[in-house]
Amino acid sequence: MTKLDQDTIQRACILFDGAILDAPRFVYEHDDQPELEYLYLGTPHDEALEISPCLVKPSPMSRLWQEQAQWREHAVVLISDENLNVLANHLRSLLSVQLPDGGYSYLRFYSPKQFQRLMGALSDLESNRFSGPVKKWMSFQADGLWHRTKADGSGQYREASDEGWFVLTEHHLEALSSGARDEFVGKLGRFLGVEDRVKLTDLIREANSLGFRTEKDVSRYAELVVVHGERVRHPELQAILSNSELSARMRLIEVDKRLAYGVAS
Repeated sequence: MTKLDQDTIQRACILFDGAILDAPRFVYEHDDQPELEYLYLGTPHDEALEISPCLVKPSPMSRLWQEQAQWREHAVVLISDENLNVLANHLRSLLSVQLPDGGYSYLRFYSPKQFQRLMGALSDLESNRFSGPVKKWMSFQADGLWHRTKADGSGQYREASDEGWFVLTEHHLEALSSGARDEFVGKLGRFLGVEDRVKLTDLIREANSLGFRTEKDVSRYAELVVVHGERVRHPELQAILSNSELSARMRLIEVDKRLAYGVAS
């Protein structure tokens, strides 16, 4: 059930993924008087303001809720009793998180899929700390339903200057990467028309061993193997594929060209 009840709509804010959706333009096309906060504004990330996540409090007469199908895969809905400025600053403090090795990384918690993976890895205590003043999070699932996560809303809220305070553990990282791997295996299977997940996993592992890391490069390598079979294992082609002096893109282009013209048979 995707329709939200009236009480939820009146209390809710929407956090848009600005890297995927032109949030300000979309919001002002469907709401005449929204409250809007760019999360990157006033932070070390404000040079990338055009792709900033945007926190929006829809106006009472907002048409955004009628356009839910256009944004629900690129935003999360949240409920808090705090004002928009307090809520925005807490969310700014979560834009990047500390890693186990002491480094820092962006955390795209405003992406429904990433958010659901993260919440699945956090304990109740960690979820409450992360949520701060947020009482409820809602994000759209692939099955057409809303994923709902409750928090007590009484967690300490942070300032934008506290960014990096939340620390991800190895357990959290494994849960996030495992979810991403499972999703990519599914996408790759649909792209190749292959249902055997063991075979797909082997293709990904094989591509990784040759130095292909991005989804695009791994998919292209897997496609070559599915289309050309054992010809890809020809020593001449394997030498090209493992040549670290060439970019991943150039290696794949060269092998594709040689296969197409029958250089290796």
